[in-house]
Formats: sequence, C-alpha cells, structure tokens
Amino acid sequence: MPVISSDAFVLRTYEIGETSKIVVLLTRERGKVRAVARGARGQRSRYRSSLEPLSEVRVGLYGRQGADLLRLGPCELLKSAFRASGRGLEASLTLQYLAELIDAFAQEGETEEKVYRLARAVIGATEEDVSPVSLSRYVEAWLLRLHGIYPSLEQCASCARPLPAGPLLYHDAARGFVCDDCGPVSGPVLPVAARAFLIDAFLKGPSDLSKPFPTEAAVLEGFHHDLITRHLERALRSQRVMRDVARGGAK
Repeated sequence: MPVISSDAFVLRTYEIGETSKIVVLLTRERGKVRAVARGARGQRSRYRSSLEPLSEVRVGLYGRQGADLLRLGPCELLKSAFRASGRGLEASLTLQYLAELIDAFAQEGETEEKVYRLARAVIGATEEDVSPVSLSRYVEAWLLRLHGIYPSLEQCASCARPLPAGPLLYHDAARGFVCDDCGPVSGPVLPVAARAFLIDAFLKGPSDLSKPFPTEAAVLEGFHHDLITRHLERALRSQRVMRDVARGGAK
C-alpha cells in the first residue's frame, strides 16, 4: 500500500538519471514531500502533462515512513495548469513563479491546509483571466500573512494605535506600518490604491479581485519582494527571470 495517498499540487521537478525526475509536491495530507518519478522523461511517459507546475493531481507515494525521498506511483491529473500557461509568456512565468514561491514557504512534512486552499483558489482564478500581476501580489501577501510576516494594515507597529486612513507608512525598524506620530518612516510609502488592493486581497478570493491591477499599486512588487527576500534570506530565481523579461519587453 502507498505510504501516502493524497491530492497534491506539483511545485517543481528536476531531472535525475537518464529517464526519471524528482517531483516536489504539496500534498493535502502531509504537506511538502519529494518523490522519484521513474520513467517520467520521454514521449512514452505515463505522467505526461500531470507534472506541470501547479497541476493538481491525486497521487500514491511509496517508500519507508518518514523517508526524505519517496517513489511516485499512480498520478491522476485532477486539474491542469496547462491552459493558463498556454495563454502566453507572462502567464507561464507567473505560474512558475507562484509554484517556486509556495515551494519556498512550504515546510517539509507539515500539513498546511490554508496554503493548499490558496493554491487551489489561484489555479481557479487563472481560468477566469485574473491579471497575472494581481495573482502574484495576492499570493505574496497571503503567504507572508500566513507565516506571520505581513504587517498589520490596521494597527501602528510602534504605538499600537489604529492607523489613520490614507497611505501606509512603513518603518523598517518597527517592521510595520506606523502612524504619523511615530515617523519619520524609513521604508516605502504604499499609496491608497495599494492599501485598497491589500484590503480586498485579505477579504476576497483571487477570482474576485478588481480588474485590472491598479498601476498606482505597482510599489507592492518591490515591497513584497523585500519582505520575501528578508524572510527566506535569498532571492527567488523566478523573480529575476520575470524582471529580466519585463526589461527586455520594455526596450
């Protein structure tokens, strides 16, 4: 019998040997696990498109209980991310980025039901043509919040009084947003449009986000990336790729 039988999201794969892959999965039952998919490379692979990033699958995993590396058995495709990735380079890169982001935050062997539901909601949103930029900022904000990193939008990080309406003033030393009396701030100022987007993101599902992403909230990209890099103590590869592609398209 399989050690684990579970629904799962594919986070990434990498090659091993001549015909196989190691697959990193976010399982519903056991959190993040790694498994060898034997014979996964080649035209006759039984896995076909089921190992694309953020595809939802139903898997059977074999091996010794608690082993660092399991063996992938049956792998039934439940929902493919292929349709979304086929909409263009930006959509494809966004899926890869979100998969890498979830992989970086997920803990080995720890069940994270909220992260699993987040991944499922995001895949559903890609089918409804939600902006890739909105999805990226949405997932970043939620992962940071679920791991206790995102600063409060309501309470001053310094004096604990309610934050006034208007832009959010980030103070690096306080690791949060502060009121006017606790300035001057040392970090970015998030405009009203960015604050409104975050309020919506924390109250709504990704399919309900306003379209298109407000240009005035573009500052969230750099702000989130700084928080993520500080937490992970490294930059994500997909961030650099997306930035380089954006620069190339702007020429």
